[in-house]
Amino acid sequence: MSVREQERRQRETERRIDEAMRRADSEVKGRIEARAKAADRRKEQVIRRIEKGDVQPRPLPSLREDSMESAESMESMESSESMKSIESADYASAVTEDEADAGMMEDMPLEGHMPIDPARAEEDLAQRVTEDTGAEGDIHLHNERKADEMAKQMTEDTGAEGDMNLHAEGKVDQMAEEMFED
Repeated sequence: MSVREQERRQRETERRIDEAMRRADSEVKGRIEARAKAADRRKEQVIRRIEKGDVQPRPLPSLREDSMESAESMESMESSESMKSIESADYASAVTEDEADAGMMEDMPLEGHMPIDPARAEEDLAQRVTEDTGAEGDIHLHNERKADEMAKQMTEDTGAEGDMNLHAEGKVDQMAEEMFED
């Protein structure tokens, strides 16, 4: 297609678009002008109502505010008493100054352990935790003994004495017997 042919088609398309727009404008023009006139009338009424006061306002669909009785105002609430001030923390506890200076009271669980040495505290804790297995502070030995103890408890019903493989075999045999009994 030649350039002249493309230009001719473009001009024809633009002409059709312009015609369609003029037709739409003429169809809508009457409605637009009517709306504009109605808006101008409302504007004039508002101006006259404000400046001259001779136009009656439209009534509201329900009761108007100026025709309703006013509601009673609420009584004011009585002020609450202010809180008493809290005693100073120094005097609120039962700790005497001597005990506070010493850093502990009688019957405190830390009695005899103050001041705390971190290395010593770790050793003391390990001793206390491993006491029931007799591991004397060796946490790994304590864990092994606890695991053995638990394995023995778990395998009591099969008589495997802590051997989990033997226990599993015993359980399989028990389940097989129960299935064949039914």
